[in-house]
Amino acid sequence: MKATRNTPSGVMCYGCHRKTVPKEACCVCGRDVGAAAHTDEGAWCETCRNRARATPCSLCGITRKITTRNEDGTPVCSACYQRLHRGDRPRHKCVDCGEMRAVDRIAEDGPVCEKCNDRRAPVVLCPRCGKRRKIGNLSTGICRACVQQDRPREPCHICRRDMPVAFRDAEGQPWCDGCRRRDRAEPCLGCGMTKVVTARDHRGPWCSACWWLARPGPTCGDCGQHPSMPTPNEDGTPRCVSCYAAARVPCTRCGTLAKAERRWPEGPVCLPCTDEVRFTHDHCHHCGKLAAVFRHEADGPLCPDCAGVTFAYRCPTCHSMGRLLQGECPRCRALRELNETFTGPDGFRSAQLAPLAEVLERYDNPYSLVLYLRRPGGQLIRAMAGGEIECSHEALDDLRQTTSVQQLRGLLVLSEVLEPRDEQLAQFKRDVRLCLDEVTHTHDRSILARYAQWHLMPLAHHRLERAGFNRFQRENLRRRLQTARQLLGYLRSRGRTLDKASQAIIDRWITANRPRQNYARPFLLWAATCGLAPENVAIATAIKTVDRSIMSDADRILTALKLETDTSQDIVDRVAGCLVLQYGQRADRLVGLTTDQVLVHPQEPGVLGLQLGRDPLWLRPRLSALLQQLIDERRPLAAPLRTHETPFLFPGLRPGQPMNPSTLQNRLSRLGIPSISLARNGAWLALVGAVHWKMLADILGTADGTAHAWHQHNGADRASYVASRLRAAQAPSGPE
Repeated sequence: MKATRNTPSGVMCYGCHRKTVPKEACCVCGRDVGAAAHTDEGAWCETCRNRARATPCSLCGITRKITTRNEDGTPVCSACYQRLHRGDRPRHKCVDCGEMRAVDRIAEDGPVCEKCNDRRAPVVLCPRCGKRRKIGNLSTGICRACVQQDRPREPCHICRRDMPVAFRDAEGQPWCDGCRRRDRAEPCLGCGMTKVVTARDHRGPWCSACWWLARPGPTCGDCGQHPSMPTPNEDGTPRCVSCYAAARVPCTRCGTLAKAERRWPEGPVCLPCTDEVRFTHDHCHHCGKLAAVFRHEADGPLCPDCAGVTFAYRCPTCHSMGRLLQGECPRCRALRELNETFTGPDGFRSAQLAPLAEVLERYDNPYSLVLYLRRPGGQLIRAMAGGEIECSHEALDDLRQTTSVQQLRGLLVLSEVLEPRDEQLAQFKRDVRLCLDEVTHTHDRSILARYAQWHLMPLAHHRLERAGFNRFQRENLRRRLQTARQLLGYLRSRGRTLDKASQAIIDRWITANRPRQNYARPFLLWAATCGLAPENVAIATAIKTVDRSIMSDADRILTALKLETDTSQDIVDRVAGCLVLQYGQRADRLVGLTTDQVLVHPQEPGVLGLQLGRDPLWLRPRLSALLQQLIDERRPLAAPLRTHETPFLFPGLRPGQPMNPSTLQNRLSRLGIPSISLARNGAWLALVGAVHWKMLADILGTADGTAHAWHQHNGADRASYVASRLRAAQAPSGPE
């Protein structure tokens, strides 16, 4: 660092000398900082002084602080001067990479070149972005990435994007960092990938990731596998990059063994102690300003600035104090990224997506909003705002149907940007279109199109009008269509068509594709009915094996009693678990329950019921109280939906959709229910032993065949109901 000798205490480095300079108000920006110069106008801080004296460089054209001047008097900045005179400096063997290069600094272990000295820069927690990166500015403590963001931008000579200038060629053309890296990339000796060369040794070039593992140096004291970092540690143990970040060291304030959130002059400080400084505000006894309390002294609280600690905790936008996310408070940062996401190439926010922006602004957690905007969902919104993707259902259907696409579609429907539609039916139409695109023969495509249009699609519409078309029914119809396509392809490969198929060929295909037997049978029946297949060719119905394993009654009753009384569990899990353990409900039926299916008993106050079938199911008082609590406390899992009413008792992450059945099963398994099927089986066996199967079918909303099958499995038959009624009728004790 720079040194100054004009101090009474002796030689001091530039940074320590600046701390001893008395603070004065800058005549330009008004900040209380150490004065770098004095003029007739008053005191100047170093930043304003450099900005006022900045001059366009004669070589790169960038307006910055001038380091020297040429013989003709033209100004030259520091970067251009270093680039022109890099070869004039004496060359020595670097102690890190072993190459003969110009020395940038003489370290304790020997000369270090510019690249290796750059790699030795300490990794700090940037006060602006909040990430652990190499320091870029010693005075402010911000990382290099944030320093790069403050640099002026110019159109890159290669990609034509407005980016910070990282390099200028011999002709003075600007290059961005990405194009410069791609131009200088070489195959790495370690991973073999074409990357920027970080170091070279006698074996060849190395990329940054591989060089950290192969460079010379002492071995890490924790893992013993990788070379250690050149920066020292608090306890003296040499550590590699990963072990240094994950090292648990004693906090100098509370003594807790934890990861170091900050490393202040007093030592490493954990996250809770750092947050205590961030969120504790009072007037400093030294400067009198309202600021964070770094420590309490005898005269009163002391702020971090007066304590000599570079610690950013105040948002420059709203001036609130607390945690910062990339230099701003989380709320301001989230609103900034939201505005950037919805801004098009013309610099204005998209008017079509304005309702969606209003929905996203209701995020109660700004960290969740920032995370969503940086992930694929935010990238899709940027593409829509930029005109790359049309804002329509058809444009979203052309994309790969990932979770991000489905989530964005739900948000667009919720904000009334897109018209609502039945998503499962629309996705089934998309499945039909994709399946037909895979068929190359015209005749086979015609048969599949007729099968989908006149058989499968009416089934989907019938189920939609009756009780809703869910994703399991859609998957069943999709497998029927895919099986028909495979069967037609198999016949085509044997030189046969569907109308020339024989029973032997069909049996041979069934033998090789036994799991698809039940999906192929409806197709052949439909084809024979329409005259597209021989009537004497058929596929038998596959025998289904049902697992009748049960959960013991003792475990089931005790688990249900625990869920009813244990208030520490989530109310969603308690209600769902009781309905599974006591009434044998499936997970896919539970997640589809709405508030319209909840009934209030007309005669018994506090008793609620569920309309699962034709007759209402009245719940016991304790379970009714839990159901009422669920109705009062339920809220969607997704952050932007929590301000909207939802009809579902178990709302999910996607807008307008309930919880996923798999998610509910995983939540119940953590409560001691090993499997929903085992709990259902035990509940059904207990119910059919106490209530007639026909009454259960009407109350629980199951098919008569399912209820009677459980009745038979319990050891009874269909005529037992009549026999029980006859036995219940008492014979007359005397003459009439």
